[in-house]
Amino acid sequence: MMLSAVFVNLSFLVYFTLSYSHDCSDTNSLCKNSKIECLSNQDCFVSCSGDKLCQNSIIECPINGNCNIECRGYKSCQNLIINATLSITGNINILCQDASQECESLSIYGSIYDDTNTQQTDLSLKCNGDLRSCHKSNIHCPVSGDCLIQCQSDESCKNNSISGPINGDLMVQCTGESSCIQSTIKAENADELDLSGCSRSDSCLDLTIHCPPMTNITNPNCFIQGNDNLGSYSGQGINIYAMNGWQDVEVSYSGSYGLRHQGTMHCGSGYNSQCSFASSEWSCIDEDAFCNTVWTPDTPSPTDAPIIRDIYNNDNYDNNDAPPADADANDDDQ
Repeated sequence: MMLSAVFVNLSFLVYFTLSYSHDCSDTNSLCKNSKIECLSNQDCFVSCSGDKLCQNSIIECPINGNCNIECRGYKSCQNLIINATLSITGNINILCQDASQECESLSIYGSIYDDTNTQQTDLSLKCNGDLRSCHKSNIHCPVSGDCLIQCQSDESCKNNSISGPINGDLMVQCTGESSCIQSTIKAENADELDLSGCSRSDSCLDLTIHCPPMTNITNPNCFIQGNDNLGSYSGQGINIYAMNGWQDVEVSYSGSYGLRHQGTMHCGSGYNSQCSFASSEWSCIDEDAFCNTVWTPDTPSPTDAPIIRDIYNNDNYDNNDAPPADADANDDDQ
């Protein structure tokens, strides 16, 4: 499956007809610590082009329509919550660039609808500022739709948590220095995971990766690319969770298998088996290890697909991830 929604540079989008446009630079900072509600059945464009303009706020995306958000300015969208859980049609496009920490601690909640009769909703997030564009962000992709996360600048997606779709592909591009270091990628329920880049300095060290299971014995759905910057930073290394072990994973590696090549494979239906990486290949150090050979055909994904209804009052979201009912958070000027 290919990403059906190509990320568009929002600078060139003009919303006049059948759309709702909210320019926070013209509201005397009234967008800060507030709730911005898009119209239900129109495309929505929210511009936060200025320092801290939309900090600590909530954007409610339309039910039917695209949700386009532009964050250009120092901490312009820091601690912003984007709520698209009730979206039925339309895509989410978010641009974070031209400053530092534009979208730091961003929370995104994609559409919850898992219905083959409903048009899929895709998510595209571009983190391309000077430093830490989307650092420490919490991203929940739409349940049905493709999800593209572009981490293009220094520490842009460091310490992120990214939860992939159930019916769709998750693509994470780590092309900046330290761009995805110590992040968690949860794609066990996705159709496919594509993790690419991981070649710039420290870009993909100490990652935790949850892979989707293979389609069959010859068709893995977890694709990982990198060099020596795909490995260990603090001695922990890469943690890969794959139900069928190495059978689920295809690694395109251009590194030297040096000291940074460390990590652990966790496998089995409950991830109850594990092995350390071999020193000179992507496999278990013990060639007879269970994670080298396990294959469990017709076994469901290790976690059931969540049925999510309301991010403000729902036990299916982790309590640490659920957004607050309002945006009265304290200003974060760190």
